Amino acid sequence: MVQRSILLLEEYDALAAAISSALRKFAPHHFGAVARTLSDAEKLAADLSPELFIIDVDPPWVGLTNFLEKLRAAHPNARGLVIGAAIPGEIAAQRGSSGALQFIEKPFDLAGFGAAVQALLGPWRETEGRGTLHALNIVDIALAHCAANSSVIVDLRSRNRAGEIHIAGGQVTHATTGKLKGEDAFHEMLNWSAAHLAEKRMTGSAQRTITEWQRMIVEALVETSPEISEPARVQREAPLPSAEKTIVVVDDTDMLLIFVEDVLATEHPEWRIAIARNATEGLRQIEQLVPDLILLDYSLPDFNGDELCERLLENERTANVPVLMMSGHVPEMNAAAVRLPNVVAKIEKPFLSDALVDLVQRTLATEHAFEKGITEEPVVRAKVEPEPEPTPPPAPEIILPPPPPRPSLLRRKILGQPTPRPITTPTLAPVQAHIEQHTPTAAAAIRVAPADGNRALLGIFLEVLSMQLTSQLQMGAIRARPSSLVASLRLESATARSAIPSELGFQLGPAKLNGEGRISTLRLIPTAKPFQPEQTRTSFEIGGVALIPNETRARVQLTPSGTTPMTMELFANLDLEAVELSPSFQVAQLILNWKTNAVRVTLNPKAPEQTAARFEMRVAKLDDAGRIAELLLNPLR
Repeated sequence: MVQRSILLLEEYDALAAAISSALRKFAPHHFGAVARTLSDAEKLAADLSPELFIIDVDPPWVGLTNFLEKLRAAHPNARGLVIGAAIPGEIAAQRGSSGALQFIEKPFDLAGFGAAVQALLGPWRETEGRGTLHALNIVDIALAHCAANSSVIVDLRSRNRAGEIHIAGGQVTHATTGKLKGEDAFHEMLNWSAAHLAEKRMTGSAQRTITEWQRMIVEALVETSPEISEPARVQREAPLPSAEKTIVVVDDTDMLLIFVEDVLATEHPEWRIAIARNATEGLRQIEQLVPDLILLDYSLPDFNGDELCERLLENERTANVPVLMMSGHVPEMNAAAVRLPNVVAKIEKPFLSDALVDLVQRTLATEHAFEKGITEEPVVRAKVEPEPEPTPPPAPEIILPPPPPRPSLLRRKILGQPTPRPITTPTLAPVQAHIEQHTPTAAAAIRVAPADGNRALLGIFLEVLSMQLTSQLQMGAIRARPSSLVASLRLESATARSAIPSELGFQLGPAKLNGEGRISTLRLIPTAKPFQPEQTRTSFEIGGVALIPNETRARVQLTPSGTTPMTMELFANLDLEAVELSPSFQVAQLILNWKTNAVRVTLNPKAPEQTAARFEMRVAKLDDAGRIAELLLNPLR
């Protein structure tokens, strides 16, 4: 049995590793090979005969046109997926999915990438009218260089005709053939069939005789639309009175629409599948068709899926249509499902074809009787920052037992007082302190300097928001946020520990930053409950991939999927500077000096703190209450 395969052309090691990991998930039955140069890709392709070529064209490859021409000759039935800059929207809309090359914009999310791969490897292959490399033409080449931001000259030869198209910075700027120049020449060559293409270096400054090349390509596509259209899709969207089920799919990712439409129609050819690329178009289609089911993306360009659900509930014709919501914004999708009765099922992006088909079949087979009203739970929008957690109560309100008639035992321990004495007592044992505020109703701040040390070890559990890898697959910057406001504190001073037990939990309070965005002081508020460590999660499930420019070589940034993000524990060595007391002389807040930005991070809280990896920390964001909301960690080597 011949091994089915995919060939990835990727210069960056880290991005190659990330994409290969995604391919193992979305194409588990295909062998994935990686080439780092065009010549290596040709050799591997000769051995493997890949079904799909994935080509990252950012940065651009010298000789890309010649390489694609060789692929057309040697692998005419293969498909091509190009990763790079966005191609013009008006061209993409007219061209649809019929070209020899398909495109995905960088940076891309995993859902869109997975959908493109599964579409190109799945029912796409059995559908007539879908492009293969055999159909490669000048439009594909121009768009490939547009995605690569290339500056090249493409040489065309068709029968006894020859011409050149100049591309500068990903834009068609000049064309010439025979006596024709500029737009006349470009229009002429767009109509050439079976042209042979080659690439030459551009020397000197670019000539500019063409300004509206995008419009000209759209017009050329319209003229040839009978040849490159998708008859299967047109037929599928035509009225089918005998269709068993009608489904409307609303999503703004073209390749995901193609993928969903293909897998459903392949499994159930009798179904009618209608598609919409935004919420407005989706609402129109739903009101017109009143489908049996709606597959709805949560995050849409005009307004989000939850608002679309609300509008459907307000219309008697559509109020009883069930919705299957699909999104990578898992918390927002889950909140919408709780709040909106017409959201009867949900699936997290990215998903596999079998899982989607199974869920759609089960959803259609289930009777859904839901109320039309909307619960009063607040709306959670995907494109809006989440609401900050409730601000902790101010220090004077944190009162444990009722105030005693004399200074509390806890305060006497901090001051080192062996017996109940007035606050003004000069007897200070190992701790040197002075009272900064004397008003009975105000919190007293006691500066502490225990003789046995004032060092403190702070522990915070973090949730990873993104992770960068260098081109050598070494760890780069980590962006993270506290997974909760609860922290642990271990004090060096035995005297301080007797007054402030280390098993207490603490809540993160406001932090002060210096001019460099570094923490100078941090406040902690004791909680009534003992500290309970969280469980760390060592796995990192990739949800998105982006390339971050760098002075030397770009870095790959990975973002997690929304279900189980990686969690880790951060340790920081601080100094206990002061203790604030409530009016009842209970500990209200601890004030700690953050003297160094060097911290340690570990995925194993049971391991010694000294074995954890060293990072330099900066605060990326504070919340409205001044608490740490987001951190940036850079490894110290």
